[in-house]
Amino acid sequence: MSETIDITGRWLFSEDFGYGTDTGYADLEQMGSRISGTLQFAEQIEGEETFIVRQEIYGTLTGRIVSLKSKSCEILFNNQDIIYEMDSWKGRINNEGKITGDSIDDEGTTGKFVMERVNVQASGSSDDISFGIN
Repeated sequence: MSETIDITGRWLFSEDFGYGTDTGYADLEQMGSRISGTLQFAEQIEGEETFIVRQEIYGTLTGRIVSLKSKSCEILFNNQDIIYEMDSWKGRINNEGKITGDSIDDEGTTGKFVMERVNVQASGSSDDISFGIN
């Protein structure tokens, strides 16, 4: 008998890609094996101004393997002209319920990511999560 996994909900998101990090959250909705949602995070690159990225994402869940890809991207709260490469993520749901895996963007930059489910009602979190940008 196979287990039924539902990843619908809010997930804290962190990623390290060597010369910078992303920290934020994903709101995912699962219908069968299909996943859709948004991923919003602060991107901090060494020596550069932090900026906020919001991506519309889609993907699949097969067993414990989560595959996600961005279909659109928006840079928020930044006046610079930023060219942002679309991302893909592939991870596995571990025994702690976290999704951990690898990312790659359209330019070939790779990273490691972790997503951890958030209970929004219990935590008192609102839709406006602070990214700690001064």
